[in-house]
Amino acid sequence: MNDSEPSSSGVTSREKSVPMDTFDDNVVCKNSVSSGSMVHLHPLVAMNIADHATRFQINNKNHQYALGVLLGKQTGRDIEIISSFDVCYDVVDNSWILNRDYLDSRLEQVSQIPAGGESWAVSTSSVSDIVGWYALGKFPSPRHIGMHTQMEQVNESAVLLMFDHTNDKDLSMKIYESITDLSNNQSRTVFVEIQYTVKTTESERIGIDHAAGSSISGLSTVSDVVSSHQSAIFMLNGRAQVICDYIREVKEGKRKSNPAIMRAISSLVASLPLAKEHSDNFDSQCSRGSGEAPMIASLATLTKGS
Repeated sequence: MNDSEPSSSGVTSREKSVPMDTFDDNVVCKNSVSSGSMVHLHPLVAMNIADHATRFQINNKNHQYALGVLLGKQTGRDIEIISSFDVCYDVVDNSWILNRDYLDSRLEQVSQIPAGGESWAVSTSSVSDIVGWYALGKFPSPRHIGMHTQMEQVNESAVLLMFDHTNDKDLSMKIYESITDLSNNQSRTVFVEIQYTVKTTESERIGIDHAAGSSISGLSTVSDVVSSHQSAIFMLNGRAQVICDYIREVKEGKRKSNPAIMRAISSLVASLPLAKEHSDNFDSQCSRGSGEAPMIASLATLTKGS
């Protein structure tokens, strides 16, 4: 099995099958009221989990379950889930035991990604914060309660995202938070479903459009736009080179000066100061964009299993 996949290191090589496609009212409580947390989910998380689910279905030889952590930032009851990566775990008495050494090493890798500009959703100060974890399946099972208790040691307000990888038609995800239920004079930990909204940035929208288009036709709208811009830039550069060559030849006496052409060139040069007024803003955005590109590549490398 791929080393990047969750593994049970030595305790048992095969987990007992635990049904996760049936609703258990001892685990999920429909009647309880949530704490009112607001969850904002970025599309990159769904893409990462879908990729993990695909690798899980292809490489899963020991009937294990795909688990991972959710990264983001939390302000009060507002939770923003920005990215994710898969984790390793052990199986003891048919319970999941989180591999903290592997988790700490992955968090150390994520923290080494340099902070980006304000337009980039992921920064060093936010992406390294664990806000919850995810698992594949329709509904949580008693086994999820044990793993969630371990995650609450990292973040006491951790949430659980269940990703139904068996649904081929829709993107089926549910997010839960844990509460303490005191029914029948007994306290127990149960999950309560909470609502979420999808939040995107311009960088994510471009990347997702490119990935979606490439997967269908091999090309995307982004590729078409970039190609047209590239052609326009090459054409502009070629015409500017013609003007420079003409002026140089006139200056060297190789070509006779044409007053009409010189006036047109002078008019063009006179309009350049107007463009220069916005050059500082352009340089800033260009520098920020060039910095975001390697960050996106680094994040994709960290969150993608081998």
